[in-house]
Amino acid sequence: MLFLAATQMVIIVPLHEYARFLFFCDLFWFPFFTLAVLIFRYMFKTLGWESFSSKQFLEYSLVFSLMSGLTIAIFMWIIFSSFYWHEITTELTPNNSKRALAKFVMGSILGNWIQTTIFISAWIFLYNSITSTKIMRETELRYLRAQHNLKEATLNSLSNQLNPHFLFNALNNIRFMIHENQKSADSMITSLSEILRYSLESSRREKVTLAEEINIIHRYIEIVKSQLEERLNFQLLIAEDLYDYLIPPMVLQMLIENGIKHGLENIKQGGELSVSCEDLHSRLRFHIVNDLANTAVVRTPTTGIGLKNIRRRLELLYGNEGELLVSKTAEKFTVTLSIPKELS
Repeated sequence: MLFLAATQMVIIVPLHEYARFLFFCDLFWFPFFTLAVLIFRYMFKTLGWESFSSKQFLEYSLVFSLMSGLTIAIFMWIIFSSFYWHEITTELTPNNSKRALAKFVMGSILGNWIQTTIFISAWIFLYNSITSTKIMRETELRYLRAQHNLKEATLNSLSNQLNPHFLFNALNNIRFMIHENQKSADSMITSLSEILRYSLESSRREKVTLAEEINIIHRYIEIVKSQLEERLNFQLLIAEDLYDYLIPPMVLQMLIENGIKHGLENIKQGGELSVSCEDLHSRLRFHIVNDLANTAVVRTPTTGIGLKNIRRRLELLYGNEGELLVSKTAEKFTVTLSIPKELS
């Protein structure tokens, strides 16, 4: 309003002889101005002007400002000339000549037209700026939400990777164990149900505590040992004071499963698989090491899809801070997982 008042004074001062007339005009000018901008706002929303190019929007806005400004100026003259016709003809145009009267009419309409057009254009510019900023923020918010949903869906897809080969073997072993040792079969069923429940629940979480992951590793090893028996020598070398730190769910389990499936299962006499963890001040570094069979009797090489999925999960969760390295010798296969330390 202060800006409008200041602009009004700039226009009125040069026309001081018409100041009283223009002052009363201004009292009724604001409702017309308000109506004009409300019409523009309605057209902007209903006709989809927000989708126009900058050039097209500028053209439409300019035409609207000129037409609405002229319409308001003419209406204002018609209304107030009916109230001030006597003053106009006797005081403002003392000569009462048609030329002086026409000049006054044209000057009044032109001045009001310019003023109204400027104000409407300024309001349109401000409204478009605010609306564009709001649309950009909403678009950015929708994009961020979509990115978050995509990340969440990707993580769920990558983390939900219980190997069908493991499930098939586990169920077969349980079927045979039922006839030989019902107590062991019952324990295997309990372990399998805990693994399945953990897999489902952890798919809704980006990270779990190391203690939760270790608990499910023990359940997994219990089932695998029913198949490999004494062929599997498993060692877990992780200090308990690290159990409260967070890691991606099922990652260690999948790396252990990878070592058993592509390593120990191919060794007739069995072998060793160990999981250890180093505390590196700001990071945790896990080492998963398994024995390898003689290359002459190894099965068809793995495609490494499991390791690729884990790398993708680390990238989504930690960016460049997560690392998965693989090294191989004639007798050992080592996976090194390094992640930032995070307490639960």
